[in-house]
Amino acid sequence: MHIVCYDFETTGRNSVWDQIIQVGAVLTNENLEEIDTYESSCLLKPGTIPEPGALMVNEQIPGEGTQLSHYSFVKLMWQKFTDWINTYGPIAFVGYNSVNFDEEFLRRTLYKNLFPPFLTTAQNFGNPGKRGDIINLARTANVFYPGTLKTTFNEKGKEVYKLGQLVRDNVSSGIATTLKFHDALDDVRGTIEIARIVKNQAPKLWIAALKTMNKKDVFEFVNNERIVVSSEFYFGTVRTYIVALICEGLKGTLKTFDLRHDPSHFIGLEYQELKKIIAGAKPKIIRSIIPNKHPILMPAEPEWIKLINGYEDIGIEELIRRADIIKDNIEFHSQLKRMLLEEQKETEMDQTDKEPEECIYSYGFAGPQEKDLMIKFHSGSWQEKLEIAEQFKNLRTNDYQSSQRGQIYSEFAKLIVYEDNPESLSDDEKKRIKKKLADRIFYSDNDSVKSPWNNIGRAHIQLENLGAGLESEGKKDDSNELLMLYKIKDLIEKIENEFGET
Repeated sequence: MHIVCYDFETTGRNSVWDQIIQVGAVLTNENLEEIDTYESSCLLKPGTIPEPGALMVNEQIPGEGTQLSHYSFVKLMWQKFTDWINTYGPIAFVGYNSVNFDEEFLRRTLYKNLFPPFLTTAQNFGNPGKRGDIINLARTANVFYPGTLKTTFNEKGKEVYKLGQLVRDNVSSGIATTLKFHDALDDVRGTIEIARIVKNQAPKLWIAALKTMNKKDVFEFVNNERIVVSSEFYFGTVRTYIVALICEGLKGTLKTFDLRHDPSHFIGLEYQELKKIIAGAKPKIIRSIIPNKHPILMPAEPEWIKLINGYEDIGIEELIRRADIIKDNIEFHSQLKRMLLEEQKETEMDQTDKEPEECIYSYGFAGPQEKDLMIKFHSGSWQEKLEIAEQFKNLRTNDYQSSQRGQIYSEFAKLIVYEDNPESLSDDEKKRIKKKLADRIFYSDNDSVKSPWNNIGRAHIQLENLGAGLESEGKKDDSNELLMLYKIKDLIEKIENEFGET
């Protein structure tokens, strides 16, 4: 299996409204030896107001050194990633805090640019796609292989797993001093260095982690093991549990029983009494595993059990006995399943007043006709792209969800044309789109309603706060930080002037 390690720099933290401005990616073999690299950056999308704090961190002004539009940037990235999959698959896509951050940006970016959004989890070479996260692997390594990674501690006494600090503390080669963190490609190379350390010094953990990078593999693992070591992560802290499977829960989660509790104490209880006890128990009796987020799972071997607080004195035989009770006692098992199902009554999400960008999970996924139009869109001329935008709306369907998707895809197509070739649009359509973007940019926050996207008013406040902070630190006007802040201010004002005429 080959691995693609990737990283994005973005205009902010909101994957719906912020955008990717830089990508770095390295293709490696299973031994983490570099085969190929990819790096690219792009302009701001029309109407995007970046968070000044985000640009200060990654020290990038979108558009400096490139004239590549965001759409063209996404198209090239898609082509590169799919070329790697087609040539070297099956592939695992990994990063550092990627499952919760970079992955969501990738999915939503592909969606808004009319590409299949689930690139990393799609089938390749007949196998489900794999995705993994090195940050949780790094955190878990020190639990089962103490001393694998040197860490520093914050003021609250918690271990710090910031990538830059971790690389500087653990990588002895010259690369640790040459990497510029918060540069996408350098962050990738730092991530690979940490992955190499874990692979070499915590080999069983590395092998286990490779087996839980997609839903199918997680389901098989948990179903085949009587008891499982499951690591969870809360605000940077690792908590490890030994659990046994109960059932599948809402949206594919796996519900498990924490075996530090003896299930024999609950056998024979009336349902309502059992429900009350479980609801109020501390620590919790029922724990969840999310299969599609690269859970760190391991077999419950004696060498691991003795390292886990709360289980070291129970012993493997007793843990197996407890797991067998859950599996074999049909009445107790049914009670637990009933309890979970009662808690998991799904309510329909209100889709009213949702913007197209927010609807990736709202109306199902593209069907054959829509996928065909997307392919034609990317290969067509600008005039053909506009024609396809109308075709999305006019697909014959009696299905409400398909109809809604058609409207959304049509709008995305027109936004892409506005971004790259606005002269192709009619004057009325240009005015409509510009006004729509201007309304977002100049959205006025109040105490009760705030825009989910960054806006001009909020950006100016952010700039003022950053400036005040730098002033209190005694930064001079020619300092790199203040020069960067001035550049960001100029960028914000340029956007404000462009759309203020609307």
